[in-house]
Amino acid sequence: MTSSTTSYRAVRIRQTDSEEWLILFAAPSTEIYRWAGIPQKKAIGSQETTGFQREEDKKRIKDLVEFYSNKNNIIQNPLLCATRQTNQGVVEFRRDENIDHSPFSETGLLTIKSENLEELSLLDLLRKVKCDLEERVPNLSTEQPSDKLLRELKRQAYDILDLSEIGEYEDLDPDKNELDENEELTDNDDTEESAGVVFSDESHIYDFWEEVSARVRLLEELGSPFEKNEFLGYTKDAMISFLRPIVVVDGQHRLRGAVESAKYLASTRPYSEELEQAIINGEDPDSAQKAIEHRIARRLPISLLVTDDPAEHVFQFVVVNQKATPIGKALLGTIVSTSLSNEELSRVSERLEKSGIQLEESRAVAYFSRNPQSPFHKLVERGLNSENKDVLQWSVLLSLVRIFQELKGGRLFGEKNDYSELWKENYLDKSEIVSDWQEKGFTSAFDYWSQLEGPWRDVFASFWSSVRDKLADSSDASANNYWGSPRTSNIFNKVSLTILACDFFQFLHERCLEIDSVESIPSLVDTWLGNVNVAYFNRGWNLSGVRKDTPARRTQWAKLWVNYRKNPKRLPFVSDYRAEVGPKG
Repeated sequence: MTSSTTSYRAVRIRQTDSEEWLILFAAPSTEIYRWAGIPQKKAIGSQETTGFQREEDKKRIKDLVEFYSNKNNIIQNPLLCATRQTNQGVVEFRRDENIDHSPFSETGLLTIKSENLEELSLLDLLRKVKCDLEERVPNLSTEQPSDKLLRELKRQAYDILDLSEIGEYEDLDPDKNELDENEELTDNDDTEESAGVVFSDESHIYDFWEEVSARVRLLEELGSPFEKNEFLGYTKDAMISFLRPIVVVDGQHRLRGAVESAKYLASTRPYSEELEQAIINGEDPDSAQKAIEHRIARRLPISLLVTDDPAEHVFQFVVVNQKATPIGKALLGTIVSTSLSNEELSRVSERLEKSGIQLEESRAVAYFSRNPQSPFHKLVERGLNSENKDVLQWSVLLSLVRIFQELKGGRLFGEKNDYSELWKENYLDKSEIVSDWQEKGFTSAFDYWSQLEGPWRDVFASFWSSVRDKLADSSDASANNYWGSPRTSNIFNKVSLTILACDFFQFLHERCLEIDSVESIPSLVDTWLGNVNVAYFNRGWNLSGVRKDTPARRTQWAKLWVNYRKNPKRLPFVSDYRAEVGPKG
């Protein structure tokens, strides 16, 4: 594989007396595109990549191309970049000799060496990404992708490749085995934990590694070179973005817009005529085109942070985008909680918290939205362009998490009492589930309960699983009590879920009940619901044209539920759910 080396005059500065340097320089946008990667947060199949950039906004790029078409239009903001590799001479700064430099600034020559990764096959690129992930989380090097994932991907591959002559794929031939697309594997090895990794806060890194590693295994099994640029959702361009020596932390749209602007200008006079003449003279059309684009491309200013630490890359991205141009809470939470390993995250967690980023909350929400055992698995927004939009809002799950984790916010609509806080004050310390808080080294029972991996987390999961199994339908999307689709479900929406959580703590407080173990939660839920008709939420409430989330209607629904739950002799009138006043009778 060949490589290219480019050099730029640059200024290196330090803002404090730390060892962190910023290198300021400028380069043609087309050149930047060859050595800078943009690792995007994308959903591929059921998993996410570990990138932290948003997916491209086509309209924004189009607007920037139009802006750049006027050579007098200037964008002053530099691209914010960071080094991914500084070892082995990949990125080097040589300061000018015989010059009296300041302790905080130096002039010099920046040299960037980049491999021509486009020359590599997709398999080679996947191998490099796999190795990179194993360097970040060394334990991955001893793991293997699960048999379940391998078989699922083999089935997908059979449909798009000629695999009939490969022994391991013969049993995947639908014509031979009449496989049902919805067939569930029942082999003992095909479980969610067959690869030896139980779901944890760090499993997002493992998931991406497993997807990459499985594709490496399958492509190696083919026995012949795989020449295509895409395999089962993974493309060369996407993998290359994770391997460039420099990472674009902020400014991907400005860069992409400048590159597209150069392509557009090259298609107009006089450059189109110049290209025609070059081709007539025998030059390679592609090389001639790139030479023109490079010559007319905008020179963009760059601020390069010299650090290889992925944690610092994500920290800079989050701070810039949250403080300057805020991004959606769902995507911000997804990025913060799923782009780094636990060890990497620990290095910047305190700084993120002090910058106003609710890191622990984001990690808690991400845990429940990603954990296959969670009742909210794949039912919460992540902020990705490709996701289903009819999912529970990130902020809604966050508010439910707070009621259980912080034991605050358990206030029924229309009431002043915070029942989760009252339960905390009177019964948490007496609960067997936190009895060993001192032995575990915590300062109080609540500190133990509320830590990220504290008892609250399993209580939360068990409670909502029990509620779902008792009052909702997880399989029929057309059911009124469907566990999903907040737009149409009577139960799976902000108002109903909040009422259920608050009322549960009201029940615990009024009955003077403690929580002794996670295993006791289903029984507590059964007692709480008592003789409640399981069809409570499975009736048409005639809510066409009605906003669920208004103060009066929230209060109405809370009264209807609590009154019925305490005296479940007769279901409320359907018309009461549309009303914004007290129930009939």
